Amino acid sequence: MKINLLPSEVYNRISAGEVVENPASVVKELVENALDAGATAIGIRIEDGGIKSIEVSDNGSGIERAEIHKTVLPHATSKIEIASDLDTVSTLGFRGEALASIAAVSEVEILTKSIDEECGSRFTVKNGKSTLEDAAVVFGTTVKVNNLFYNTPARFKFLSSKSSEESKITRLVFMFILANPDVAFNYFADGESVYASAGEGLKSAIDSVFLPKIADKMLKIDTYEGADNIRVGGYIGSYEVFKNNKTQQIVVLNGRIITDAVLAATVQNAYGERLMNRCFPIYVLEIIMPFLDVDVNVHPNKKEVRFARPRQVYGAVYRAVCDTLEKYDIERRAQLTESFTIKSTKNAQKQTENPTRGEQKSRQGSEKSTHMSLGEALALIRGGEGVSASKSNIKVGDSPISFSASAVDNNRFLSDSDTVDIQYSPKPSRQSGFPVNESLESLKEVEKAANYRVIGQLFDTYLIVESGGKVIFIDQHAMHERIIFDDFVNEMKADVLAVQPVMIPYIYEDEPENIELLLSESKTLSECGFETERFGSDAVKVSSVPAVLGKVDVKAMLSEVVRGLRSEKKDVVGKLGRDALAMAACKAAMKGGETFTEKQIEHILNFYIASGMPLQCPHGRPTAVIYSKADFGKLFRRKI
Repeated sequence: MKINLLPSEVYNRISAGEVVENPASVVKELVENALDAGATAIGIRIEDGGIKSIEVSDNGSGIERAEIHKTVLPHATSKIEIASDLDTVSTLGFRGEALASIAAVSEVEILTKSIDEECGSRFTVKNGKSTLEDAAVVFGTTVKVNNLFYNTPARFKFLSSKSSEESKITRLVFMFILANPDVAFNYFADGESVYASAGEGLKSAIDSVFLPKIADKMLKIDTYEGADNIRVGGYIGSYEVFKNNKTQQIVVLNGRIITDAVLAATVQNAYGERLMNRCFPIYVLEIIMPFLDVDVNVHPNKKEVRFARPRQVYGAVYRAVCDTLEKYDIERRAQLTESFTIKSTKNAQKQTENPTRGEQKSRQGSEKSTHMSLGEALALIRGGEGVSASKSNIKVGDSPISFSASAVDNNRFLSDSDTVDIQYSPKPSRQSGFPVNESLESLKEVEKAANYRVIGQLFDTYLIVESGGKVIFIDQHAMHERIIFDDFVNEMKADVLAVQPVMIPYIYEDEPENIELLLSESKTLSECGFETERFGSDAVKVSSVPAVLGKVDVKAMLSEVVRGLRSEKKDVVGKLGRDALAMAACKAAMKGGETFTEKQIEHILNFYIASGMPLQCPHGRPTAVIYSKADFGKLFRRKI
């Protein structure tokens, strides 16, 4: 069998398949070359989605006439010289494959002038043949790529539509602008301007590519200094803005755009319950770290990297995002406090002291509080009476309100057939505490300290209040759900969560290895209210469950725990317990569609204030939305 040595025009076309996948990959390589040349202004023009033509111009250092013919030779680069240079790659390109691969599958023209030369050069390449001549060029380099894949029809027919290819390039330029905020970009598609950035910093870049409703909600990260000289900066979106996909998540490592699934998951975890399921945050993260601690020579596209110390990198990112969100939580809570014009120093201190970490620290002392059952609280709010024989009269402000001790009791386990007869409650709920700080007297304090005007109720779901030049819309269900949920969580942390013994112990059967996994988490399960013990080699006996969960499907919950443990998910028991508590809180909370009078709304708001004004429900939905007078002025074009 004869072995052939392939000519350059053949192996260049073969290698081009790794580098030149589509027009967007051509734009990527050309822009990276411009950035490596020190350009501060870059122009990008495409036609027909880049299939017909691509032009990238820059004001960089240019290419010397004597060196220009090397640009289309394979493995020719100005970025590295010896193998050890790969350990500290600081440029975007370094493989020396880009222009050679592009020239192998298209018609290329390069106009360039080095800063030290008087005359510019025009270098053209087509079908492996090149020409060089003088040209009038002011400075920098312009590369024109025409008729992409004209000589490789198999590759050409697999290109997407023109609009699809254009959208890929548009997204790429979007990322380049954010990754290089000090460089001015001008991007045109079929003669129309798409993006234009001024090169005046990251905030300016964000304003140039994001819609105003997103750009205005981006939060600056105060540069976080982690271990091993790792610094994290950039901007993240507040939890009011998000996407249903990850297309607006940008990570820039030492000036290079990268993709890392673990980093994306780390940021998602930092947002935690602030976002609903299947909602993804928007961010532009800038990570600076020693070049020796990162390997960029993993794939020809140079998007994938490996970290020498990944835990330190992910930890620094997590801490930077958490700190920024916690600072924003404080600001948002301060806005709410200011909106309600709280004048009582005692209550203001309670609402602002350590309000972050899932908005629970500010209520750590709730186990010392006096609690009313849900029936009592709703009867108090609605002015109705329950059916229990024990009745009381409690005075809040100047309004005597009658209510009864509810049939719902913290120590009673309710089945689906149990009901609580509360006047005006269309769907009686299972037991839950409605928290009141310290005593019912705190409601009186709040009522005196708060200065607001109840506007009314919208769609029997949203409470509307005016105060301090602002209008606050409160989701009555989300607000109440979060208050109840925090109460449950605090009870569990304080080890006072009500546990209901099961009359007939439940026997959970599974494979012996799965039973061993469950028993290894028996302590954590016990903290969540599930008392378990071994029942043979292939079974576990469950003798008690959390009372707040009502009639729980033990088999489904334990099966989910086993699945999580087998997939090595962290804190799977705690997450399931939290989800179960969130569901119980959701069922117990007042629902949308319940109508309240103005006086009843005042009592609800006082409970909200006294409970620390949580910002989100356990599922990530906001409890309150604030509009200022200026916002309404913009809506009605009174202000531009």
